[in-house]
Amino acid sequence: MTIPLANDDLESASESKYLVNSLLNGLAVLECFSKEESVLTISQIAEKLEVNRSSAFRLIYTLESAGYIRKLPNKTYTLNSKVMKLGFNVLSNQDIIELSRPILRNLRDQTAAACNLAVLEDTELVYINHIDAIGPFTSTVKIGTRWPAHATVMGQLLLSALPVEEVKRRYKHFKEWKQYSELTPYHLPSLLNRLDYVRTQKIMMSWGHFLKGVAVCTAPIYRQRDGKMVAVISISCPMNTFSKVYFEDFIQNIVMNAAEELSSVVF
Repeated sequence: MTIPLANDDLESASESKYLVNSLLNGLAVLECFSKEESVLTISQIAEKLEVNRSSAFRLIYTLESAGYIRKLPNKTYTLNSKVMKLGFNVLSNQDIIELSRPILRNLRDQTAAACNLAVLEDTELVYINHIDAIGPFTSTVKIGTRWPAHATVMGQLLLSALPVEEVKRRYKHFKEWKQYSELTPYHLPSLLNRLDYVRTQKIMMSWGHFLKGVAVCTAPIYRQRDGKMVAVISISCPMNTFSKVYFEDFIQNIVMNAAEELSSVVF
């Protein structure tokens, strides 16, 4: 099956050489399923795609092997949970980003510091929202910035929510144990030891431990339906912005309140 190319989607017909028809055909199979027709036979899928049964079977077999389609006992097929998981992950991130905007702005207004929202991706901390500081301080963080999770208090907080065996799996072949300060874990045992400490903390602070001269305060965001930590919120500013005592006694409470506010609306 060859899916017709939409003229509006291409600047010229010559660009069609970049399209992977087999991928388009696979996506077309997924689009055959709907709320009204959640279970289909090979013949029904072949008819919808206007291809023969052999071609339909190869597409279905590939998608089944990849976990996107599930075969039922009566030789019919339905979408597997992996499809829903993909869409749910995207929508969930979009929801939390949207929900975080006014909370991050308010946090920035209260502290004048740069404010961030980040998630864990394998062994990396990924920033998914950012609000610039008030004043001359320019944060190096942008949306999409990635940092080694083990070396940052934000990443350590997210890693602390994982089972120990999952942390071991992710770092089994990890080799980028760069030292940023005396508190940076330098191998897996030291990371596990650090995470044991982090699990006892409600909030984490860094006083120049990752970026020199930069103070960070971060708190966890929990999903309401299962209590799972899904993100962290943080502020960052030059260490001379506040005294360390003020940062620890006052700023951390503001960050914790913002985290609790965001957690209360994340489902």
